[in-house]
Amino acid sequence: METSFRQYALGERVAGRAHAVVSSLPTMADVRAYEEQDARVWSVLDSGYPRFVEHVWVRELRSFYLERVGRAGASSALVRGKAAHLALHALLEGGLWSEPVEAGLYLVGPERESDAAFFHKYIQHTGCGLSSREAEDLLVANGVRAAAVEETEFAGNAKESVLAELSRLTGAAAENIYPCASGMNAFYSAFKGIQTVQAARGRTCWLQLGWLYVDSGSVLEKYLGAGEHLERCLHSLSTEAILAKIEACGEALAAVVVECPSNPLLETADLAAIAAAVRAQGGMLLVDPTIASVYAVDVLPYADVVATSLTKYAGHKADVLAGAVIVNAESPHATGLRSGIADWQLVPYLRDFGRLARSMRDAPEKIAVMQANAARLVKFLKGHPAVKQVHASGGAAFEEIAKVKGIVVPLVSVVLKGSLERFYDAVRVMKGPSFGADCTLLCPFMYLAHYDLVRSEAGREQLRAAGIEPDLIRIAIGTEDYAELEAEIARALEASA
Repeated sequence: METSFRQYALGERVAGRAHAVVSSLPTMADVRAYEEQDARVWSVLDSGYPRFVEHVWVRELRSFYLERVGRAGASSALVRGKAAHLALHALLEGGLWSEPVEAGLYLVGPERESDAAFFHKYIQHTGCGLSSREAEDLLVANGVRAAAVEETEFAGNAKESVLAELSRLTGAAAENIYPCASGMNAFYSAFKGIQTVQAARGRTCWLQLGWLYVDSGSVLEKYLGAGEHLERCLHSLSTEAILAKIEACGEALAAVVVECPSNPLLETADLAAIAAAVRAQGGMLLVDPTIASVYAVDVLPYADVVATSLTKYAGHKADVLAGAVIVNAESPHATGLRSGIADWQLVPYLRDFGRLARSMRDAPEKIAVMQANAARLVKFLKGHPAVKQVHASGGAAFEEIAKVKGIVVPLVSVVLKGSLERFYDAVRVMKGPSFGADCTLLCPFMYLAHYDLVRSEAGREQLRAAGIEPDLIRIAIGTEDYAELEAEIARALEASA
């Protein structure tokens, strides 16, 4: 997917792919308009980060079913899986209408307008929406579209290929690996698996380390059960404070949840010390290594369960949505976890399995190029006079989990001395959320993840208290020619002054 350095049009899909998971937001004005639901932006987005932007074919299929059941224009979503469908019924306390439209697929919507926001956020947070490839095939099956876009099919059993590669990467046996339809479905399934086991043991205290990805944090905030509560240590490097908090939870400790490294600061918590403390209290440790990927780090020995996105790195062509949950067979809770996770796991659609399996064949060599580019770019950024702060992977705790010593995660967050807006508008790369793609992706992360906070001074101070500068820029480094990449970043840094 190596691309020329140019300005991409608003809404342009990454590499022009039909099932792209990134579409261009080329200016900060576009970013703000996107967050404020401005029709100028949303009218041209027919693909994008899938849980935020409904793919045009999912939208088209949903409209088809709405017409068929006599609810044209109703607020609705297509939900895959009986568990998510029933959970929505329970959460909305009967305020949900639903229509089974295909085997295991439900068209659902809120009866009350006041529930609409919660309803749509649940779909986003839990990753239970429909794959664009499945939507495409259902449109064809129902005679709405003539044929699916042609893609090279995977030769062989794609699911077995994915499982075999994940087993090779993590050391887990296939029976402990649960491929999921998205990274968020993986996280939510892991969360529910832990919750099922620990609630039965009377465990009520959940502890979040660091600043979690927005939807992961929302799962912990919104879907704890009666009597459960969430505590936070927002500085994941404060090991002594974390250990003290774990000890204070005592026998109430249900789980500690951490991204390792963290997003967007690339901090690596001391997993060895934390895992020992959690195990001593009878809790569980849930680790999300997505930022570095299971190709680069080995966190399973420390965790009871690992949840990761495979959209990034494994799906480096940026056109497939997938994730995985991996259970540590050595965990004393492994049996209960397997059962709980399986109840919520949404298995990827067959064509998505095929696309993922094809992408994973050359992922290691692509990631190696990304990492080599990252090592050089981080050094360049640290020495550039226009850059105030650089957040990159490294340190003793990272080296402890890194599969190859000295590697640099191909994601870096920077704070500029000059203008975020001038830099963002000037740089000629694909701009939008996600990372771990063949092409470099640039993202004003807090504007896209926490726009509510960056708009107010109180919110900005809340971010700074967690060590995060609101105007931080996240650069996901791709496989382009390094000299061209550095020249383009240098040109935009000059424009930021």
